[in-house]
Amino acid sequence: MKSILAFLLCFGGAGLLQAAPTVLLPGTPDSTAVPVYQDPGIEVTASRYGPDERLNVSNLTAEDLARREPDQELPMLVQSLPGVFAHSDAGNGTGYTYLKVRGFDQRRVGVLLNGIPLNDPEDHQVWWVDLPDLAADVQDIQLQRGVSGSVGGMTAIGGTVDVVTTPPGRKPGTRVALDTGSYGFARQMMAWDSGRSDNGWATAVRLSRQESDGFRDRSGYEGWAMTGSVRRETGRTVNQVNVKTGRELTHHAWDAVPESVLRVDRTANLETYHNAVDDFRQPHFQWHHTWFLGEHLTLVNRLYHVRGDGFYENYRAGETAGNYGLDRLDGPAFADDTDLIRRKWVSKRHTGWVPSLNWEQGRGRLLVGGDAYTFHSDHWGEVLWADTFAPDAFATPWRYHQYTGDKDAWSLYADQQWRLGRGLLATVNLQYQHKKYRFAQHEAGNFAGERLNAYTVVDDFFNPKAALDWTVPGRVAGGSLQFYVNAGINHREPTDNELFDTWSGGDDLDADPLFRTRRDVSDGQGGVSHVEWTDPLVRPERVVDRELGLGWRGREVEWTLGGYWMDFTDEIVPYGGVSDDGSGIRGNAGRTRHRGLELSARARLGGAHAVALAASRSWDEAVEFTFHDWDGSVYDYAGNTLALFPSHLAMATWDGGWGGGLRSRVRVRSTGRQWLDNSGDKARTIDPWATIDLSLWLDLREAGLFRSSDVTVFAHLRNVGNVEYETWGYWYGENYTTPAAGRNVAVGIDCGF
Repeated sequence: MKSILAFLLCFGGAGLLQAAPTVLLPGTPDSTAVPVYQDPGIEVTASRYGPDERLNVSNLTAEDLARREPDQELPMLVQSLPGVFAHSDAGNGTGYTYLKVRGFDQRRVGVLLNGIPLNDPEDHQVWWVDLPDLAADVQDIQLQRGVSGSVGGMTAIGGTVDVVTTPPGRKPGTRVALDTGSYGFARQMMAWDSGRSDNGWATAVRLSRQESDGFRDRSGYEGWAMTGSVRRETGRTVNQVNVKTGRELTHHAWDAVPESVLRVDRTANLETYHNAVDDFRQPHFQWHHTWFLGEHLTLVNRLYHVRGDGFYENYRAGETAGNYGLDRLDGPAFADDTDLIRRKWVSKRHTGWVPSLNWEQGRGRLLVGGDAYTFHSDHWGEVLWADTFAPDAFATPWRYHQYTGDKDAWSLYADQQWRLGRGLLATVNLQYQHKKYRFAQHEAGNFAGERLNAYTVVDDFFNPKAALDWTVPGRVAGGSLQFYVNAGINHREPTDNELFDTWSGGDDLDADPLFRTRRDVSDGQGGVSHVEWTDPLVRPERVVDRELGLGWRGREVEWTLGGYWMDFTDEIVPYGGVSDDGSGIRGNAGRTRHRGLELSARARLGGAHAVALAASRSWDEAVEFTFHDWDGSVYDYAGNTLALFPSHLAMATWDGGWGGGLRSRVRVRSTGRQWLDNSGDKARTIDPWATIDLSLWLDLREAGLFRSSDVTVFAHLRNVGNVEYETWGYWYGENYTTPAAGRNVAVGIDCGF
């Protein structure tokens, strides 16, 4: 019924409704129909760079996103930029998806959504799955590679992904989309924008539903989303309120698959329990206030609140009964084995403030600001069924563990730019961060007394950065030549699961946090209340990043070539293997080094045809790295390639315009070898791979089939050669990897009226 309604709205509306005029907000550039050789049309904000300020920055414009693949989550869309790699558990770009920049996973990539940090304060992850169909709201994206990003209190090591959603009032009217594709994919989306009224008000609403069976067995996904925005502009202020909410229901496919199994079944999933699902809701509330204090002075305040509530469920075979406190229920003995179904819950509350003051100084600009937030999480586990109990024994679920995490943080920064004359721009950025994290286990099941752990970790970081950008005066070879050099220092504290037992977590009985010193805290009655830990073994990582490059921009061609050299102390790297919850085992690596080259090029071939290239080559190695395995073995990994950093990334794209509303795209993507652990053994690697994708769009109005409404149909054919390849994994006795989809297709229709 929903699909039929969307279909009727598209084609019924095409004949009955007049096209709504486009209304642009004051001071906001039109980002449509941008030629390849011009300013990419990215809106410059306090957290962003302008087109002539920094060359290690890449943009995805509104025009780029208008030709996105709607069955792919946002990380998959950013892969067209240099140094970016993305993958998904399900193998086809839906459900749980992950983003890497320069090979650094998204725990070390800062993500801003309208200038507000999206990374979880506790695990540093970005849970894209909790924001279904986010790309439908996005106006444009800027990728800042390297240790950029003080705005929002970010700790960016690989880079910062700055996402800006389309403000209400930009393009009034209604938009409906209906898509389908391989592996049971289906999407319905309806969006409405009021346009900007005479008194400055604008409203927009978007409803979406997505579903997919996933490429792999039992990797299905369903997501529902609702977003709403209200904006009010006056002569001196702009207020905007954004609400994003929804629900995701995703089957577990986060475990990689042994190589021996994949040779027999490319769609294999080790999780076989039918109700192994992740059920989560994460509403976001944002208030943005801009106050134009004077001709050269602008104050911006952003307030936000993020709630997260949900669970995941698993069947566990042969578990020790005492670890779940089942011996306390007059059931099996502590050491007995039992099968059970468990459900792990989490509830999170994250509230913050991101202020900034911009002072234009004629030949300079000063930006000062910071952030402050408070965060609370509550984690607990329940047993829903156990094979040694009657079927109705757990009518009220049995809680066997509980722990909380509380984090309070603030930061201050100052970013000063000076235009020194003759095209020379100098920037100095100074940032100070303070973070305090408190972990505490609470009585539940057999967690009591000496089995209760607690610790508090306080980190203070000073992160200085400086850059010089020089645009050579005059024309060089008929275009504009620019050089850049920049250097910076950043730090990142360990996540919650990096501070606990390397192979276990806070929900595992008798697992100790990774700290040097313990103190038994008295309960006042001769016993132990809990154990307080100090002096963590896992240290914050520190990076010194040095970069330089040059770029040239002409009327028909533009290119940028840059290089980076990043020296780490105590880098937190994948050790190989995976924890009980599917998280990669991680820890410090002593001294490491990352070097790389990044190339971006675009050229117009004539008419409406253009080619683009985004490529990178990296050398990621341990300098001093002694690894202590769980069985007591000690290994020297110095000189070895670090795990899960692709040796190269390349994407070549040909966009063609054929007239009559028909456009095409041919895309070739290549990814280099990835090591699954740090041993240097080439047998423990993911082989390089390359794929070809084809896309077609037909604008029915330009084709003369509709006069008023904007109706576009499209088809995407991916992995034309049906290449078998893997994207992520680890070594644990043999190679475990995550397979990607073979040849697959998505088709759809997008209507605006």
